[in-house]
Amino acid sequence: KFFLPRGSFRPAEMARLWCQGKELGSLLLLLCACGSFLCFPAFLLPSGQTSTSGSLRASAIDEQHQAAHLSDPVISMGAKSSGSSYGAGSALAVGLAAGAVAAARAAARRKPEQQLMRTVRRAEEVRQLRPRDRSDGHGWIKEDPTFVATDESAVISTTTVELKKRPSGIKRYTHGEGGKGAMVAVMTEKSRYPGDPLGQAAVAGVKKGFVVKSVNGVDVRSWDFEDIMDLLEDFVPDPDAQSAAAFGTGAKRVRTKEKVDFPVTIEYMEMKEGAAQPTTAANVPAGAWMPRLSGWDDNDLAQERQRVMAMPEPPASYNGPRYAQASSITPAWLQQFLEYQRGGGLLYKKDAYLVVLDIIALLKKESTLHEITLNPGQTLTVFGDIHGQYFDFINMIGMTGLPSPQKPFLFNGDFVDRGSWSIEVIMSIYLFKLANPQHVFFNRGNHEMLETNLIYGFAGECGAKYDMEIFNLFSESFRNLPLLHLINKEVLVVHAGLPGPVPRVWLPGQTHDPEDAVPVNVQCRTLDEIRMVDRYTELTPNSFKGAVDDAARQEEKWETDQRMIIDFLWADPRGGSGYGPSYRKSKGIFMFGPDVTQQFVRENNLKLVIRSHEVKSNGYKYDHDQLLSVFSAPNYLDTGGNLGAFLELTTTGPGAPISVNPRSFEKSPHPDLAPMHYQEFISQNHPHLTRQMVKKQADTNPDAFGDSDFAGYQGPDEWEEVDPVNA
Repeated sequence: KFFLPRGSFRPAEMARLWCQGKELGSLLLLLCACGSFLCFPAFLLPSGQTSTSGSLRASAIDEQHQAAHLSDPVISMGAKSSGSSYGAGSALAVGLAAGAVAAARAAARRKPEQQLMRTVRRAEEVRQLRPRDRSDGHGWIKEDPTFVATDESAVISTTTVELKKRPSGIKRYTHGEGGKGAMVAVMTEKSRYPGDPLGQAAVAGVKKGFVVKSVNGVDVRSWDFEDIMDLLEDFVPDPDAQSAAAFGTGAKRVRTKEKVDFPVTIEYMEMKEGAAQPTTAANVPAGAWMPRLSGWDDNDLAQERQRVMAMPEPPASYNGPRYAQASSITPAWLQQFLEYQRGGGLLYKKDAYLVVLDIIALLKKESTLHEITLNPGQTLTVFGDIHGQYFDFINMIGMTGLPSPQKPFLFNGDFVDRGSWSIEVIMSIYLFKLANPQHVFFNRGNHEMLETNLIYGFAGECGAKYDMEIFNLFSESFRNLPLLHLINKEVLVVHAGLPGPVPRVWLPGQTHDPEDAVPVNVQCRTLDEIRMVDRYTELTPNSFKGAVDDAARQEEKWETDQRMIIDFLWADPRGGSGYGPSYRKSKGIFMFGPDVTQQFVRENNLKLVIRSHEVKSNGYKYDHDQLLSVFSAPNYLDTGGNLGAFLELTTTGPGAPISVNPRSFEKSPHPDLAPMHYQEFISQNHPHLTRQMVKKQADTNPDAFGDSDFAGYQGPDEWEEVDPVNA
């Protein structure tokens, strides 16, 4: 477990879990939807491969940010390549490990064009081996080894098979060195029943790790991976690409090979042990910034406050509001602050630190399952995902008014990431909480996690607008956020989903067929059990793999806690009964059916569950009879075309039911700044965290985001990004 309960943090244990030397599962590659490069974890870089070029600096961004207002909407990115856009920006992959246990591909096998690059490359210079704009092939993902398909000395034997029809059961291929060749990476390894079409490949003798040698007698070992995929078109399509296409954002690569007709004869090679090279250890450059991998105790926070108080006061040119303490915040002050940010201003850095420190002190007093009493005359507003869309957030506040004792607010997670004004959003809602500690509430979402923040823009935005140390402090505040809220003991609000199956066994042959399900639990989790969950944690890549078992067994409490946290932050509803596998990651997350919701509501004496986590075309949707989703980021990622919404909850008196009134709204204009704009700050100022792959073949179309929060096929998050990448 990454973060253990307060007072029991054990660095050695964390290092062991993160860094199992022989387990490629200890590596993290999160490939982001917006990138034109593949970027790898900090620790996946070989020693010596660092760069000293680049011109994007926080001080420059501070000055440029002042220009980001509606009358002058463009922020220059300094040395940013003229051909860049958010669709051609870098995709950050983050591995969070302890010291030098992270790994990279063997440096001796790298070609010069694969070396670490610091400057942003134009789309036509970057090879998109796992793009978000198409579904043909997936390319290299976390844990994949590297290999040389043309190395005859590495071959043990060959196996020739005839596959009758698509799909044959091969779910994903991966490419070898230089993007050449194709290896079976994920497949259905066992036929589920006689004649199972998805068991064809397994029955014919294909195994994971086999490398394609020839197709219908044509040697393809030296071909580009994409061309082999075009030829075969036998794999499970990338759902994120389908998601983007559903919203009209999918760009198409020019294909050079037409797909073959089935039946098809394929000759596979079995490689010698060691021919497919695992990664090797590498060092983080001396003095390089790394996210803090330990929790903060009271003494740490006191020392940080002392450091902050010694920071310089703002220059005479600063004309924004100042924060000294919570008692000084008035409605007029908040209005001034919101308008100051709308015009491109930022709260002074010293004051921003104090805000986060004061929020941490408040949140530490709250519980995992926090209770709210809604009285007659009050209207509780529940907001869904905001994702750094500040100008839409301002529009919502214009509709609702500021929070107050008569108008309490509940923000249901995913405040940051994606949008490029996450600092403005998080500072606003934190100040709302400081001004109204008993009437503003937060749930943690999957984007209030260190792992996701390093990938989807918030970490870079912290560095660009303030510094990276405030990001560490924000991460501590996120770890203290409650996970659920219970309103009048009848409405439960959680970011994503309900507790998963017990026992939590992963079925290898399970598919996304609605009829293919783990049945509803004999006894569901209770609210009392949920109250006992220790929420103070960070989820690591191994957390998801460890969230399922091969066979039923007794869980330790920390395991049960971690598994329920995954459900609360990541799970999604589905139309079929029982539990099914999620698109969001390859393992560890479950989708839950209407019978699961019905059982949970009945056994816990609830009337309704409110959740967020997925785009809805109207901003809200009843996914099940007693399950309501709300999403507050209209035109998500500037491409979604969806409305945003919030919910207004009222009651007429003790024992009276709670009424829920959804209110949808359109997108608002904003400065000309693309989603995830500040992600580039990480790749340019902290190049030890990234590596870029140079493109061999031009791709003239910009890459689309394709985000798993989009609904329409029971929405994955690209947290399938991680495994295979996808939140």
